[in-house]
Amino acid sequence: MNFDTVIAWLTPKSLRKAVFVGYLKAILTPLKTLYAGASGFSNYRNQNIYKLQHTGQVCYLEDALNDRFDTQLRRIYIQDAGGEVVTLIHRRTDEEPVIVQPRTDPALLIHNRSAYDGGNFDFIVKTPYTYSQGDIYAMRALVDYYKLAGKRYDIN
Repeated sequence: MNFDTVIAWLTPKSLRKAVFVGYLKAILTPLKTLYAGASGFSNYRNQNIYKLQHTGQVCYLEDALNDRFDTQLRRIYIQDAGGEVVTLIHRRTDEEPVIVQPRTDPALLIHNRSAYDGGNFDFIVKTPYTYSQGDIYAMRALVDYYKLAGKRYDIN
């Protein structure tokens, strides 16, 4: 918003002198700072509009995650929990070595706690690569903000 233009519009022609207009601009300087500053009202308003445009639906949750963590390629997606084929490795004794040499792509996951059918999770957030611990906490906070109450999830 251009406050100088608003001052010119609202000031009567008889009062549009340099001293009076300068006085009005000086009075409105704190308001300009509050409105357009880095932590100002317009930035706060845009953040709230963005939050209101996204819900707990899968498409909106994916959009919010990709907007924050993978802006270029948008590879983060949400998958229903369960339904994956799980290969269980069972050793009869602890003394026997287990050798796993996967020759297929993708690699064989030995243990994935969110892959069991009827497990503890309602959905899984799939990420393209490993994020730092701080990014994982931020991702969990974002998913917790948008997800429905009572839904459980895992981040892989």
